[in-house]
Amino acid sequence: MPKISYRPARVFAMQLLYAMEITGQTAGEALPGVLESQPLADEQKKYGMKLVDLVQAHRAELDEDIASASAHWEIDRMAKLDRIVSRIAMVELLYVSEVPIKVAITEAVQVASKYSTDGSGAFVNGLLTGFMQKHGIVADAKATQKIQANKGV
Repeated sequence: MPKISYRPARVFAMQLLYAMEITGQTAGEALPGVLESQPLADEQKKYGMKLVDLVQAHRAELDEDIASASAHWEIDRMAKLDRIVSRIAMVELLYVSEVPIKVAITEAVQVASKYSTDGSGAFVNGLLTGFMQKHGIVADAKATQKIQANKGV
């Protein structure tokens, strides 16, 4: 059985969250239009909705993390898609243990690069790096050593 890609689920979640943000609709109201834009396997749709639900449930704390990780940018001045993609990656890093850290970050950077501005990939990568440091999330041994050195461990 072929392995299912979850990138379409992340893109679906991004599109649904974007539609909700710009129209003020609920997920249920915006869902039919977003589903028309791309075919998804049931498992992809289920994972995408899980991401949407997690982002909605934790949006206030995610936005606080985005604001603190982006010291030189006011959150309202950031590209909407950059905020949305960052929120999705952050919930994967915090609440979806089966997604490897590097996968969550790589997917966010690639989705931001494809769907947002020219500098969005680098911006999202920097934002997520600050977020991971704040939460003590480490991707590899080298990063672990760096974070521990910064904490005085």
